[in-house]
Amino acid sequence: MPLLHMSIAALAAILFAVHASQPVVMLLFMTGGILLFKVNVNTRMWMTGTFFLFFMTTSIHESSPESAFTGLETEWTVSFTDDLRIDGDWLNTGVIEIPSNEALRLTYRLQSKEEKELLNEKLVPGLTCRIQAEASLPNEARNPGEFNYRSYLAASQTFFVLTPKEISLEQCVMNHSIRYLPAAWRVAALTRIKENFPAPLSFVAAALLFGDRSSGSEEVTEDYERLGIVHILSISGLHVTLLTGLLFYLLIRIGITRERARLILLAALPLYALLAGASPPVIRACLMTGAILFTASSNIKLQASSALGAAFLIMTLLNPYSVFQAGFQLSFLVTFALVLSSGVILKRARNAIELSLSVSILSQLAALPVLLVHFAELSIIAPLANLLFVPFYSLLMLPLLLLLFFLSFFIPIAFFSSLANGLLMKMDKLAAVMADVPFAVIVTGQPDMKTAVILAIASIGSFLLWEITKNVKSSLFVCSLLLSGIILSNRYSSEGEVTFLDVGQGDSIFIKLPRNQGTYLIDTGGRVPFEKEEWTERQGGFSVGKDTIVPFLKRKGITKLDKLIITHADFDHAGAAAEVLEKIPAKEIIISPGSGEVDLMSGIIRTGIKVREGAEGESWETEDAFFQFLAPNDREYEGNDDSLVLYAKIGGKTWLFTGDLEEEGENELMKRYNLDIDWLKVGHHGSKTSSSPPFIKAVKPEFAVISAGVNNRYGHPHKEVTGTLAKEGVKLYRTDKQGAITFKFDGEKSEVKTTIPFK
Repeated sequence: MPLLHMSIAALAAILFAVHASQPVVMLLFMTGGILLFKVNVNTRMWMTGTFFLFFMTTSIHESSPESAFTGLETEWTVSFTDDLRIDGDWLNTGVIEIPSNEALRLTYRLQSKEEKELLNEKLVPGLTCRIQAEASLPNEARNPGEFNYRSYLAASQTFFVLTPKEISLEQCVMNHSIRYLPAAWRVAALTRIKENFPAPLSFVAAALLFGDRSSGSEEVTEDYERLGIVHILSISGLHVTLLTGLLFYLLIRIGITRERARLILLAALPLYALLAGASPPVIRACLMTGAILFTASSNIKLQASSALGAAFLIMTLLNPYSVFQAGFQLSFLVTFALVLSSGVILKRARNAIELSLSVSILSQLAALPVLLVHFAELSIIAPLANLLFVPFYSLLMLPLLLLLFFLSFFIPIAFFSSLANGLLMKMDKLAAVMADVPFAVIVTGQPDMKTAVILAIASIGSFLLWEITKNVKSSLFVCSLLLSGIILSNRYSSEGEVTFLDVGQGDSIFIKLPRNQGTYLIDTGGRVPFEKEEWTERQGGFSVGKDTIVPFLKRKGITKLDKLIITHADFDHAGAAAEVLEKIPAKEIIISPGSGEVDLMSGIIRTGIKVREGAEGESWETEDAFFQFLAPNDREYEGNDDSLVLYAKIGGKTWLFTGDLEEEGENELMKRYNLDIDWLKVGHHGSKTSSSPPFIKAVKPEFAVISAGVNNRYGHPHKEVTGTLAKEGVKLYRTDKQGAITFKFDGEKSEVKTTIPFK
């Protein structure tokens, strides 16, 4: 049965049914058409049947109601699984609603240290509770290209997040159903690892043996991501193959026949998939291994490509939307490339080092389109890093950790785990050194779907070129040219933009001028830090700079800003500046006169980047744009009314960026300047202390943008301000309603896009 051909037909059907991007669908149809032309009649029939089956299945998913609930319910019966995490004073978990078996998420703020300890002990898989909780939709993407949590959960048929008022254990009973047994075993195994392994070895053991990466160091994980080897901290096909092979060998050695050993492994693989967290790579690896074992027991010869096809068909039939997950895409693409290359390219390797390098380069070439679309950057040091770290983790740490975990049930392992931990920390230090190598990572920017298809074609072409020329240099040269073209076309694009980022309760505005004339960032947002008790401190946690602004800039292909303008020294405007500058430096930083003395600005000054004060009347211009500071007109910093006010001509429009300028500052501005603008960045997030009716009448904006957090504690924007803008006929955009707002222009053409559509 042509399982691999059927997989391509299934993928084309899924993308066609969900109205995926036209270039992607066209590429799949072209591939399918070529295959139909080259294969025999039976294969064509299988492919055609598969296409219609998956098209109908996906269409049913598309047309079915999103949820059995309305979101207005307040009473819920939920069962906890192993998918729970207590981090600081927050509990986040996946739950199952009993009556309809619909998956939900739950987030709960713990009220005390005692409650945290109690729930940490009592919340176990199978515990079923009656709770009062508000149901809300998951967060959606609020900035261009951002990870869409709502879509991600919807792909697994999860549509609501519950927020309980309290979790009372008196309203809970234990469900002893066998379906919760694997989850209970997994929790017990992770607890044993935490109790018997020192950090960071405990994290690696949990990740490699049971697929749990929740306790890892953020810094170490980031180093591994920069090296392009974070995959080695996950359970992969190689891990499953090694574990299966080891267990098969042990079963044979104790006298069990090969046939019975295969049956034992077939029974164990689904259980291990559950114990390992059932992520797409784990399920794919277990399905492939299971298919090969099953056919071996049946004396049927099954090629690895067919096993891969079978795994793809099973997973997508159960959940067609899994094809949109990055983990699913990377797992199948890389495995597909390695399987097809094993008999040609990889066969030419003369030794283990050549083989390891070839596998790493093949994986990188296969993953290229996915990495750029999802992460907008590429590690060029990955082949070398894989050569050093894959054998260490797969051939040394994996069997060693498995042995130590097994021994922990019988003898103390502190001495041996300490030795292993010391070795691991040395490798982590090596990873940190390598990650800091200049140009270890290339930021390419996030390609559109047309470019992604070109990348996919180039990736396929590079394999063919490698196979024909028997030399990888030509393939790498072609891909390097393409990547250089993407980077240069992005940098020197004729298109410019002004984007008001959604950073919650704060300001951050990105300006990109055409043809590399300039990239500016006005403010960085930031959260006010509050002193908290130690038990409430979260590991990592969300950060505006690290999690919103830096990824956005990378998706734009920005590696260095021309100017960072900090309008004034408030946390919601400058709090994330040092964090942003650590990843995306600027040629210069411009601050409001006198604000450098404020404690908050010390982190910016310590970056070592040139910092200077802006001055009223200072201006600069490029080929297509003009900028001038209009305020403040004194050198003493006193707060909001000393915000840097920037006037600009960009994209054929006039702009006024006011920071947190309040009414007194607005009056001073009206005395000194006669302004008539197209776009106004409304001062102080729409507070009634700004945007007075005389000021709005004076500057006569056609459009206005208010940057404010969703349901913020200050009640911004105030109705007096929105009323004034409406009375003057100003079209208002709000980041709390529309997410990021982007004005794009190319020559005389321009358009306004919002991340969240108007409702």
